[in-house]
Amino acid sequence: MMFSDVLFLRTFAGSFDEQVGEAARDRFLRVVGTRMAERLLLPPCATIEALELELNAALALIQWGTASLHMDRDSRRLLIRHVGLPKVGGLGAPAGTWLLACLAGLYETWIGRQPDATPGCVISWDAGQDCSDGTIVLEYGMAQK
Repeated sequence: MMFSDVLFLRTFAGSFDEQVGEAARDRFLRVVGTRMAERLLLPPCATIEALELELNAALALIQWGTASLHMDRDSRRLLIRHVGLPKVGGLGAPAGTWLLACLAGLYETWIGRQPDATPGCVISWDAGQDCSDGTIVLEYGMAQK
């Protein structure tokens, strides 16, 4: 990315946060992620292993890192370990994760449109997690009440 692109994106992101706040930003970015996923559809996958391969192929096309999937049978949630989310400086919570809600929209759409997907599942994450090594852990499952 060129300096002018980085400068614009960091200025845009910081100004956007100042204008609308984090909650509105995350709602907006989640919609953006959904629309991106609708333009980059995944084929139906019969296994978690196949889904992981397809997710990583799609993420490679947009240069948004890689994912590994693990089903937590006790909590009935799919754990996603994502490495390599593009950063917008130190913006976002945790720092450097400004695009995290957009990534959530991608995953919700891609996983939610798979055969036998359970309706009503969402992506969630702990905003206090340590992402200093570039790894973000997300969960896909029924919304917590």
